[in-house]
Amino acid sequence: MNGDYKTQITERVKEGVNNWVGELKTKHPELLLTRQWRALWPRGFEEGHNVVPVVTSAKQGQHLVAEASFVLPASMELDLDALELSLKDEAYASGAQVQAASEANDPLGTLSSLVRGINGFLESLAGKQAPVVSSDPLSTINPRPFSAASPLSIQRPWESHALQDITQVEDIRQAMAKSPYLPEWYATISSQKVADDLLTRLAEGYLHQRSLGRTSGLKDYFELYTAYLKKENKVHEFCSYKGKPVKLDDRGFCTESYCSKKPFQAVCPRTSLRFGAHPDD
Repeated sequence: MNGDYKTQITERVKEGVNNWVGELKTKHPELLLTRQWRALWPRGFEEGHNVVPVVTSAKQGQHLVAEASFVLPASMELDLDALELSLKDEAYASGAQVQAASEANDPLGTLSSLVRGINGFLESLAGKQAPVVSSDPLSTINPRPFSAASPLSIQRPWESHALQDITQVEDIRQAMAKSPYLPEWYATISSQKVADDLLTRLAEGYLHQRSLGRTSGLKDYFELYTAYLKKENKVHEFCSYKGKPVKLDDRGFCTESYCSKKPFQAVCPRTSLRFGAHPDD
């Protein structure tokens, strides 16, 4: 995408932004908004969903007045008719500022909610799982060394114990952290403290459930917990192409009304689970 596209986008949104800034100046005279707005262009546009913030100067710093969004196809040919302008009225915070605020404010409340959720999740396992033989590491049945599950048989210190000897939460926690079955949404938790504490509590729960004979392995355990989080609206589907949360139907098909990447009557490979509730729920 070149400078000419930037000019075309600016011309496309100019009238709408100018009118909106005029309304905001009347609505918020104390903010001392200026009419000299500007678009904050990224260093490079990518295939898929792109969002360009439009800001103007204010008494307390930059003020977000609009966002121009569009989906860029693989050909990198922009369809100006598909350009969307969303009017905004809020102090502007960069992505880094938003991330810092999230990590500063979310952990305690989020962790508290997750802990309560884990308690409910563990209670839901009672009577729903019968012990079965599993090829999954940390299986309750048919104990064997962890290294047998590694295609390269790579030995690590914590893998040398037979399963019946692994009775410590930290050992199970390490196994979970390195497990190929660790859910994809786990990596999207922005706070490392929340992620670490959640894994510890999952390990505690797993050890307890294993002692009761209610879990067959990490794969089943993680799948059941993910299903529980979906039910509790703690995770949501996210589209990497459009760069936004989406919803799937009962078959797992994307419900977006139009998307050039959405397959016909099939599960879209561009969606994945992310931590947090869907913004529309």
